[in-house]
Amino acid sequence: MTDRTAYLELIRELVNGDAEAYRERCAELDEKGWDELGIVVGAAFFLAARQRRVTFQDNAAIIRYVADTRAEMADTSFDLDPAVAEKLLAATTTGDTDELDGVDPNLIIESEMLLLWKLLRPLSADELSRFLAEVDSLSAQWAEEE
Repeated sequence: MTDRTAYLELIRELVNGDAEAYRERCAELDEKGWDELGIVVGAAFFLAARQRRVTFQDNAAIIRYVADTRAEMADTSFDLDPAVAEKLLAATTTGDTDELDGVDPNLIIESEMLLLWKLLRPLSADELSRFLAEVDSLSAQWAEEE
């Protein structure tokens, strides 16, 4: 069984805005490896977006959400590719991932992480812990299916 704790904690540190812990975790993962990061982040994004899917009822709502997210990041060193972010959110409501074919997998992971920052911030510490336990379970399931 794979230990996904470092990936899950990376998400927690991102959501909590703990820049120091996030940098330390990235350094740890640089040494250990990032092998299953895509699966874990993908599972987290899938679950978080599905829980909020009513927010993404149509393209206009998705565009507004991405614009709001980008505006909140204005004073950070991060930026979100709006076209990729919109395609990711649309895919969670339609199940159609064809629009993401040909998009760099690293850009998808980066976009999912930045969207997770916004999607998960409203959660309490306990809610985030329960959410990450769900992510771990879904990640394990997805890893077995690969």
